[in-house]
Amino acid sequence: MRAAALMLWALVLAPVASAYSPQVNYQLQCMGCHRGDGSGESGRVPNVRTTLVPFSALAAGRDFVLRVPGVAQAKLSDAELAALLNWMAEKLSDVPMTADFVLYTAAEVAAVRQQPMASVQTRRAALVAQISH
Repeated sequence: MRAAALMLWALVLAPVASAYSPQVNYQLQCMGCHRGDGSGESGRVPNVRTTLVPFSALAAGRDFVLRVPGVAQAKLSDAELAALLNWMAEKLSDVPMTADFVLYTAAEVAAVRQQPMASVQTRRAALVAQISH
């Protein structure tokens, strides 16, 4: 009986216990390029502080965020990725989240991230132009 209980713990509870918080996932998956504060590196790595929340308000922006290679190819589950993006929007953005901000969900991430994106820089430039007006 005790062996069965230990096996159940190993299969069910152990993966939960090893999951990281969104902040730790940011440090492990994103901080190397986007820096600790999300500011990126001018001309090389985008600043998510000024774009994540505005992009997230647009259907095309959400599609972009979920398909950009660093996000789509992150070694995170769909739920972890949704939690990470929501944490970034709340904690790193210079643009405040509005009351009608739609949080990312695991289902949304799963539906979009597997579709490769071409012309990343062109699509990002178009979105930046759209949120700048």
